[in-house]
Parts: sequence; C-alpha cells; structure tokens
Amino acid sequence: MRWREFLRRVRQDLPRSWAIARKDMRIYYIKPPVIMFGVMTPVFLFLSFMVRRNLDAEALVPGLVAMTVFFAASSVSSATIPWERGQQTYERLLVAPVSLFAVLWGKALAGMLFGAELSVVPILIGTLAFGMPVREVWLLALALVVSSGAFASLGVLFASVSSSLPGNIMMLGNMVRMPLLFVSGIFIPLDSLPAWGRPFAFLSPLTYANDLVRHSVSGASYLGVPVALGLLLAFWVAFLVVGVRLHTVGQKA
Repeated sequence: MRWREFLRRVRQDLPRSWAIARKDMRIYYIKPPVIMFGVMTPVFLFLSFMVRRNLDAEALVPGLVAMTVFFAASSVSSATIPWERGQQTYERLLVAPVSLFAVLWGKALAGMLFGAELSVVPILIGTLAFGMPVREVWLLALALVVSSGAFASLGVLFASVSSSLPGNIMMLGNMVRMPLLFVSGIFIPLDSLPAWGRPFAFLSPLTYANDLVRHSVSGASYLGVPVALGLLLAFWVAFLVVGVRLHTVGQKA
C-alpha cells in the first residue's frame, strides 16, 4: 500500500513540477545573476587557466563541458528560490495543493535542463571547430543528464539558506563551488594531485562528472564508468533529500 500511495503521489506531482520548471525556464534563464555565475564564470575561469597551454581539444573540451554543467545547473536552482522569497511568490507555491518535494523538484528540473542544454555549446565547438571525436555518445548524454541533475539538486541545497537576496546565495554557492572545482581534476589531473589532495577530490561531485565526460570523449578514465556514475547518482539523491529536509525545517522555523 505504501508503494501504491507513493506512486500515486508521484503521478500527481510530476505535472505540477513540470509546470513550475517551465515557469522558471521562461522567467529566470536570462536573469543577470544566472548569466554571470552560470555562463560567464566557467568560461572566463577556463580561458584564464588554459591560455597558452598546448593541449588538444580532447584534453580541453571535456573539462569545459563539466564546468559549464556544474555552474549553469546549480546557478538556476539556487537563484529562483531567493528571488521568489523576495517577491513573496515562493510562499504561494508552498500553500498551493502541491508537495514541497514537487516544488523543489520543479526548481531542480529547470536548472537541470539549463545545464544540459548549455553544455551542448562547448561540445559543438569542440566537434565542429576542432574535430574532437566523441567515442561514446550514449555515455556523454547520460553523463550530462546525471551531472545536471546532481548539480541542480546542489543548487536547491544552497537555496535552503533563508535569504531573499540571490546575490547572497550565489556568493555562498561560489564559496563551495570554487574549492570543489580546483580539486576535481579539470585543471590538475587526479594522478598529479598530491596525496593529501586526492581524498578531497573524491568529495567533489564535479570529479565524477569530469571523469565521465572525459571517458566518453577520449576513452581515458581515472575512476571507471560504474564508479563515477554510481557516485554521481548518489550525490544527486543526497543533495535533493538533504535540500528538501532543510527546506522543511526552515518552513517550520
């Protein structure tokens, strides 16, 4: 009976979550903080680090793809909630006949789609302009979906901080994202990290996203597909569950 009740609630909540996601996609994709933190930040970080480095597209583009998904997906879902708190429209969603999980899943879904869609740009540049091969297209698509979901759920977790100022949440998010970025193997390969740095690399979900994208493009992998994919899925579930829990506690407070 519990499973039947759960499935019934899922069927009821999915259309509501999709309606919330469509609304967020229409309103928030072109907001300045989303463009700045979700699009411009990874591009400028990548260019400033990789300039004058004699590396081919197979070595460069996977890192840019992973960075783009990381910043884009987490920026949308962490910005929409504080915006709506400030406009007092978030509370209207919470008193509507829809569960908190459905609301937050709709927010995460908007960020997930934004990250996945935006990641297509560096992939097209790499393949069309630089002749970068993609050896396993199915794995690349799967990596983008799972990575976008995990990072969008991380954005929901950031937004659990009770603030109506998107800038505050974005700055808090960058305090977490920047350390994760620099230990993820994008700028420094994992096998070149010092021994004390590798445990921190394994705590970063971006490490696994980068490893999956790199494997789908060049066949090179430090962790292996099953391990990277499984841990990235675990991060996705953990971020979303903890985010829902913190939002629940915040509403009760």
